[in-house]
Amino acid sequence: MKRLLALLAASLLAGCSAYHLGGPKPAFRNIEVAPIRNSTARTGTHAVLHSKIVEALAGDPRVKVGPGEARLEAEVTRYQRDGFTTKTGDAYAFTSYRVSFEVRCTLTTDGGKRVLFKDRLFRSIATLQVSGDPAAEELSLGPSLFGDIASQIREAATTAW
Repeated sequence: MKRLLALLAASLLAGCSAYHLGGPKPAFRNIEVAPIRNSTARTGTHAVLHSKIVEALAGDPRVKVGPGEARLEAEVTRYQRDGFTTKTGDAYAFTSYRVSFEVRCTLTTDGGKRVLFKDRLFRSIATLQVSGDPAAEELSLGPSLFGDIASQIREAATTAW
């Protein structure tokens, strides 16, 4: 019985020896996040997105944010707000909106010689139901939408190549 338990314990330990915290090793150890560009009419988005991307990448123990092997360039390319209603007579009095942002990213390594992805599109959509100040409520969606996009970017950037 002791031999069986010892054999079982040894096989379990051997099976877990290849496990690495955080998943497979990315193609780089250090990643620089370039200043975010914004080609939309929605001002202030680049600063929020930059901080969310840095925060998402910093939370991954496999990479460090700063100058080094990889460079991530991003641009907010689309902002859209579409009003919708459930009543046929309310065509001009929207109380709900679908708000979306699109961001295009390029990730390179080796001083730009190796492209891991180019102009890859990341998107996030949320529904806004206005109950007070529509402008303030819409601004409050930015951090959660950009947090979602930053998570998508981190996942794409740190996936094993």
